[in-house]
Amino acid sequence: MLRTLLAPLMIISLFAGTALADSTQRNLFASVYLKKDKIGHVHLTTTRNEKGEIEKLSANASVSFLGMEVYGFTQNLKESWHSGELQDMNGKTDDNGTAHEISLARNSEDYQATYNGKELTLPLNAFPTSPWHYAITENTLLFNIVDFELLNVKIAKDAETVDIGGKSVDTEKFTFTGDWQATLWFDKNKDFVKGEYDVSGRQVTVILD
Repeated sequence: MLRTLLAPLMIISLFAGTALADSTQRNLFASVYLKKDKIGHVHLTTTRNEKGEIEKLSANASVSFLGMEVYGFTQNLKESWHSGELQDMNGKTDDNGTAHEISLARNSEDYQATYNGKELTLPLNAFPTSPWHYAITENTLLFNIVDFELLNVKIAKDAETVDIGGKSVDTEKFTFTGDWQATLWFDKNKDFVKGEYDVSGRQVTVILD
């Protein structure tokens, strides 16, 4: 069972933006690797408020293992946020022919959600396994953005310099253990730059182009 993505797949210059007049909308691109082989890509569009918080997010991921249509994975996800709180989410994932369709809406007490037509309730303190949000590093209860499974995690933080596109970038490295095994790197602006996590039983690396 795949675990994110984007997530991941969480899956990102750093920003080559097609900006709106207020410069809040950005298009980001990431490459997905299995070991050293590039196997896919992610196109991410974000809209941020004046505080730099994500208010709208749209992620489209496509992965083909072994560089051919032996095993295919695609994911389309849309999120809306307000003041750092998730308001609604809709997504579709095709995991090599197996369909996963989700929807979620926030109310005052919980999240009302559906997974493949089945109604679910999720607690408001659960955070999505959407690796693009720095706030994921502050939450030990997550939910899988493919099937809404609840995940309990522990998080360790370290400073690390990583190579991104031939440039050395100072980052905060977060290692997730427990029900979700992942490592995420964010730069000094708290923007995602790199991630490692499971997709369809394979550990992949996602790096900003």
